[in-house]
Amino acid sequence: MTQTSGMQVFKGGLAVLTGTVLLVFAVFDCQSTRDFMRESIIVPGRVVRLTYGPHHPDIVFTTRAGERVEYPQGGAVDVHLGEAVEVRYLPAGPRMSARMNTFGAIWGDALMIGGMGAVFFLLGVGELRSGVRAWRSGRKPAAR
Repeated sequence: MTQTSGMQVFKGGLAVLTGTVLLVFAVFDCQSTRDFMRESIIVPGRVVRLTYGPHHPDIVFTTRAGERVEYPQGGAVDVHLGEAVEVRYLPAGPRMSARMNTFGAIWGDALMIGGMGAVFFLLGVGELRSGVRAWRSGRKPAAR
């Protein structure tokens, strides 16, 4: 095995391993999100502050139990100050579980992790194949 093909195999294997770990995390995140969707309650909320622009609002809502909750929403959302929004939360922990009821806010993390995992995995497989092919073509023929 040449040094170049050995490095390609190493980098490819590392990328495949990284991609696999990310894909496993994405599967667990999807399962957790699916459970959240099944168990969460939807209530109206309002954007009260734009901390770091329209993608990082602070949202206030009142739980069905009457508790007023304010939480920072990050990620794949685009809102304006004072805008009315829907919020999903788990009754056991409204502040920690609250998310805007939008596709990006709910599924964005799982899709991003899964997408990165797929890219790492596929690029790693390509690098592995290339390294193995170079290694095989660089071998001396077997003596007969």
